[in-house]
Amino acid sequence: MTTGKEAVSQVKDIVTGLAAGGASLAGWSAGEAALLGVKAEEATTARLALGQDFNGAMDASISEAEMVLVMDVFCKAMDETGDAQTAFDRVVAIKMKAADDAPGSETAQKVARAAFLDAVRGGFAPQAAMLSAFISAAATMRLAAAGTH
Repeated sequence: MTTGKEAVSQVKDIVTGLAAGGASLAGWSAGEAALLGVKAEEATTARLALGQDFNGAMDASISEAEMVLVMDVFCKAMDETGDAQTAFDRVVAIKMKAADDAPGSETAQKVARAAFLDAVRGGFAPQAAMLSAFISAAATMRLAAAGTH
């Protein structure tokens, strides 16, 4: 039987490793990958404490932590370039490198671009448009992945 402290330690090791490994594969720097791992571990531990099952807690936490990094990259690119489209293109390039020909990645890229442009044209702040694009693309990727099982 695992104690609460042992379970938290296992969660930390598993989630930090998975999140950092995924971030590394996604083209994030070592520091960003480590940050993603820590953020995912914190969020997963909190969700488990609230009674959520491990798989659901981990899935939600990794996506949430990845969104934090995506927004960080987007905002830094916005500060650097002063252009929302250029910042968006930078995030898309990183995400496409990470997708590495995954099922639905090309479609997800098109969906993300359309969602981003629609949101900006609709008067959304660039950050909100980025969030909309990211969520739409992620849903497209999940749908494509589900079709391969």
